[in-house]
Amino acid sequence: MVDYYDFQGLLRWTLIIAFMLLKAGFIMAVFMHLMWERMALIGTILAPPLALLFLIGFMISEGYYVFDARVDYFGQPEAATRIHVSDVLGTKH
Repeated sequence: MVDYYDFQGLLRWTLIIAFMLLKAGFIMAVFMHLMWERMALIGTILAPPLALLFLIGFMISEGYYVFDARVDYFGQPEAATRIHVSDVLGTKH
């Protein structure tokens, strides 16, 4: 669908990730029979990946904080410049 409507940039990748997670949720609900299981079993299966995603997001924000603190104290080194998402995706910002 994303290719059919020719979405580009951050919107494209956001939609791809959203559809991927939605599809994974449907697969888990139907084929792993989680739709009919007790909430304790669902929590046991889904809590660790959700905790990992939370911790990964927390570490990303911590990394940005440390980078900014180093720049504040030591200045901006030429080899460690921050890149923007649009630089990676090839869009203009």
